[in-house]
Amino acid sequence: MRNSGIILSKIPKHSPIPFELLLLADENVKSIDKYIFDCVIYAVIDNEKTIGVCAIQETNNDTIEIKNLAILVKHRNCGIGSRCIQMIEEKYALKNVFVATGDGSVDALRFYKRNGFKEYAVNKEYFLRNYDNPIVENGILLKDQIVLKKTNHCD
Repeated sequence: MRNSGIILSKIPKHSPIPFELLLLADENVKSIDKYIFDCVIYAVIDNEKTIGVCAIQETNNDTIEIKNLAILVKHRNCGIGSRCIQMIEEKYALKNVFVATGDGSVDALRFYKRNGFKEYAVNKEYFLRNYDNPIVENGILLKDQIVLKKTNHCD
């Protein structure tokens, strides 16, 4: 299995923030700055090379949110993102996991649903209110934010 050697390595707080990777999953540094300083950031490493990033925010004792999960394009569609989800669940055992994405983010929605997430809420016109410039994905103007949830094993 190609992704069996994948590890998540916590990036120390004093280290530079890997914006070039975070920008693969978020629109701009300004939007990343709104959450990144409240997150634990993990490098996604394969054969000693960083191929992605994952930012996790603990919102309370039983809930985390995946604020950013990005894998370099040439490493996508190999199960690496799914393996990252599994490792996050192992690291944050018994916690509910939330993630939010755009209503036009077809690939992200499919990915999270395939990994056991269910639609939980819709933040109407989120992207229109929170971003200075329109964001278009897959030919779709992002308007609403879709929140997905994966429930812990105790519920």
